[in-house]
Amino acid sequence: MTNPDQLTPLPSNKLWREDAHLAALVAMGLILFLFEAAVPRPLPWLKAGLANIATLIALFWYGPLAALLVTFSRILGGALFTGNFLSPGFFLSLGGGTLAVLSMILLYQTRRFGLWGVSLTGAAFHNLGQILVAYFFLFQNLLVLQLLPYLVLYSLLSGTIIGFLSFVLLKRLKKEFAF
Repeated sequence: MTNPDQLTPLPSNKLWREDAHLAALVAMGLILFLFEAAVPRPLPWLKAGLANIATLIALFWYGPLAALLVTFSRILGGALFTGNFLSPGFFLSLGGGTLAVLSMILLYQTRRFGLWGVSLTGAAFHNLGQILVAYFFLFQNLLVLQLLPYLVLYSLLSGTIIGFLSFVLLKRLKKEFAF
């Protein structure tokens, strides 16, 4: 048994705090993903994308690499927790998440759009990514493309809600942690 006086204290440097915050954002994204997966939906594939709150916070708090880390960790972790790893749903999520986070990073780096604009873009490109994966890798049927206008309209609503929630949470976190 180790003597408590001999334990090395945790480092208090900035890098350690960033790692802890990123781990918390991945966990938050996973929890929101699992919550949303458990809530009944009008259509099985229609979700608001609550887990994207973690990606937006990572992007605006720590930058593009953090957003990529949170997104891909959340997608992989969510697939493993739900048992959907390498299933069609996993690839739809991966395609949508990849296109969404890349579009959000590009828009963020222009410094011309705020959180809501980036959120709306991410929501729209997430749906576009899923449609592209569904068309090119799953169904190869043009009927899939007919869903795109409806999904883009839905993304306006979900992107606005996710942007608002991210804004409120990021503002509160910045105040709480005094960044």
